[in-house]
Amino acid sequence: MIFITKFLARGLGPEEFGAYSLARRMISNIAPLLILSTEVALSRFIAMSKDPKTQSAYLLAAIIITGSAGLLFLAGALGGGRTFTTFVFGSPKYEALYKASLVLLEGYVLAVLVYSSLLGRQAIKAANAFQFLVMGLLPLSVAYFFATPKNLSLLVLLMGLAFYVSVGPIVFLLGKCGFPSWAVLKTSIKDVFTYSLPRVPAGFFLAGILTIGPFLAGKLMGLKESGFFVVGQSILRIMESFIVAFGLIALPKISQWISEGKEEYLQLKIKDLLALIFHLGLFLTIQTFIWSKEIILIWLGPEYMGIVPVMKIILLSLAPYIAYVFLRSIVDAVDVRAINMLNLFFSLLVTMAASLGLYYAGAGILGLALGTTIGFVALGLLTTRYLYRRYHFPLNDFRVLLVAGLNVLFAGAALLAKPFLTASSSQIGLLGTALALEILFFAGYIFVLFQSKTPWLLELRKRVVMESS
Repeated sequence: MIFITKFLARGLGPEEFGAYSLARRMISNIAPLLILSTEVALSRFIAMSKDPKTQSAYLLAAIIITGSAGLLFLAGALGGGRTFTTFVFGSPKYEALYKASLVLLEGYVLAVLVYSSLLGRQAIKAANAFQFLVMGLLPLSVAYFFATPKNLSLLVLLMGLAFYVSVGPIVFLLGKCGFPSWAVLKTSIKDVFTYSLPRVPAGFFLAGILTIGPFLAGKLMGLKESGFFVVGQSILRIMESFIVAFGLIALPKISQWISEGKEEYLQLKIKDLLALIFHLGLFLTIQTFIWSKEIILIWLGPEYMGIVPVMKIILLSLAPYIAYVFLRSIVDAVDVRAINMLNLFFSLLVTMAASLGLYYAGAGILGLALGTTIGFVALGLLTTRYLYRRYHFPLNDFRVLLVAGLNVLFAGAALLAKPFLTASSSQIGLLGTALALEILFFAGYIFVLFQSKTPWLLELRKRVVMESS
């Protein structure tokens, strides 16, 4: 993701990169309406089923449900192509980009189903290899060779076609497990649809929170500003990519613990996870905030330095966003109600109101960025508050004063070191020394937390020792 963004931003230029970014946000906003939350259901039901033909039935059910939604959507989207192009991009000249985005959108749905199916089967190595291919290697190759302004539509089309590699694993999985009977398939369609449907708005609302800023920036200011906004948000998405699989794996496991009556054990695990999010999220947020200018300079180049103020504001929502990504599957597992959907809906309203209010108050693109941050802070707090009220964790387990003091100490050290590093180093030298310094800070941070007997670190050490033995 880091290098794809780098190649695209430098190859396309700010204006066309803004158009590309808006297209990807459009895809992100529409995808939940086509996936229909079947990826969560697929992973859950396959993980809970031991029969290969039943697993095959669930995959086929998800394909039928998403395929039907996709065909209906395409019929409307292609019929009003010119109108929708003008609405999204502000000009009909991007109609080829709009149609290429539709190809990418349908391919992305297939890739999500394959990835979720592999995770449900606990085929983690295969899932990682597949994701690396379709989300990493193929888009990286396309970005490297085709990122020029005149190739924008072709670039998006090729990225979309790369997702259709997913057809191979689908044929393999269905052929290996065997096609289910109609009775089993019908039951599977009902199971997936019944579980997924109440959760559909949640994905749409999350995409909406991420889309409001870039869309309004594109409409009110221009495609260049929209691209700046998306790059600012990309730090959240990059961090999310490290942890998103946790939810797909955790959901069936936590559901199993609840069915076995292990509520007390689950409470301890959730408390450790909340502490981990607080401890690491705060450190990552502060240190990334300090180095944000240098990150953009090395990553994208001086023509994108206008992103820095937007990125700094959005970074303030990093810890709450990580909290939501980590905890949403736990909330889904412990409560049959669509709690996440309600939290996301409220946060979407907060984002919209704050973004528009701050923009028209004269804050411009920084107001839109602050609106997005306020929305994600609300989402993280609502998600954490739900679990905190349900399980009543003692606050002293979170080492709040110690963690605050350590972060002040390491933030001060980074701010003192930064002028010397930036004045005396080339870009490559700055990157190497800054990374080395941050690794040293992080090691010191973890060491002090470990010495204070922080429970999640003690648990981590115990698991590492068990695995190595």
